[in-house]
Amino acid sequence: MPETLKQVLQKVRHFPCKSPVFLLIVCLCYEGKLQMLTKTDPLPWHYLALLGIAAALLFFDRGMTIKACVFLLITNMALRDNYPFSHYPMYATFSDHTYYVFVAGKDDKPLALEDVTNGIRTGKLKKPYNSDLEKKRRQLGKRRTRNLTAEERREAGEQALAQVYRNCSPKAKERLEKLAPIKLYHVDIYMVEGKVDERPPEFIAEMDLPPQ
Repeated sequence: MPETLKQVLQKVRHFPCKSPVFLLIVCLCYEGKLQMLTKTDPLPWHYLALLGIAAALLFFDRGMTIKACVFLLITNMALRDNYPFSHYPMYATFSDHTYYVFVAGKDDKPLALEDVTNGIRTGKLKKPYNSDLEKKRRQLGKRRTRNLTAEERREAGEQALAQVYRNCSPKAKERLEKLAPIKLYHVDIYMVEGKVDERPPEFIAEMDLPPQ
């Protein structure tokens, strides 16, 4: 082995926490931001190559604990959002837009969903709803889910309402049936010039109970 290469490898070997530092550099080099952590699309090949180099550097790090942690980090970053792996894009940046959903009864008043259903929260309801919106966005070729119209969101809303009813206990189903038709509303929230702009609730879908 050339003496110069041997000296370089010796320096790399004695540099502490090489892989975490390398991964941080990879993140910061991606368009100057942590955008690689917010995207769910597959990584470009050259970033996968960089992650491969980081994985190789693990063998020069000392200590099994740091090796195991960094290996898990590299695996999550490479596999992205593919259950049970995740690169946790929701914690990488703060968007100027978010939204929440709520379920209303036949009088259009919001329901205390957790009480009515004995445990189903609107936060849990939002997760499958958001997942279905993401699928619809990709199907239509739109850039963001916020660009979907109410009609384009309707199917996801119906699926969410059906899931609420399906996961209820028999007694909770009876309570929901008395409040039917149940309706799903979507509320967009924007940050505009440092101020919160909450838009009016937008009707998405409704469901008669019990389902026909």
